[in-house]
Amino acid sequence: MPNPATHLLIPLILADIWRDYFAKRKFTLFYVLVAGLAGLFPDIDILIYWVLNIFSKIPKELVHRQFTHTIFIPLLFLVVALLWRKNKKALLFFSMASFGIFTHLLLDVIFSGSIMPLYPFTSLAIGLNLLPRLGIETTVFLAVFDGVLLTAWLIHEYVKHKIKDFI
Repeated sequence: MPNPATHLLIPLILADIWRDYFAKRKFTLFYVLVAGLAGLFPDIDILIYWVLNIFSKIPKELVHRQFTHTIFIPLLFLVVALLWRKNKKALLFFSMASFGIFTHLLLDVIFSGSIMPLYPFTSLAIGLNLLPRLGIETTVFLAVFDGVLLTAWLIHEYVKHKIKDFI
């Protein structure tokens, strides 16, 4: 499974690239951060599992990757964004949240196990599982991958936004 840092960095970097190179109207880095933090949201079910596990020994599989790993969550945020489209801040906030959550789902589908995107309506599961749990090798690879991502993004920020002026 991608690390939490990966779930944060990928949508954050993609939103930043969109902001810097493709967006006609620039938006603040706050919304880039919203996309990154929203990339962590679907794994809130792990916290829910821990709380439920205090009261009863419920299998993790009954909680993790169920309701929060469906396409309905990012769609809900997108609908809210469209309903508030006249309010630019709300539109950006909910659009970026939708993007971050969707990115999380995509990372899970590509790299680890599967998700049920239409749960609870169907138990159809999809996933490529390109990084099966191999033990320490996978853990080390993911940590190095996160380090490379973070370093590349910081170099981009240093060059593009001249962050040295703020140090």
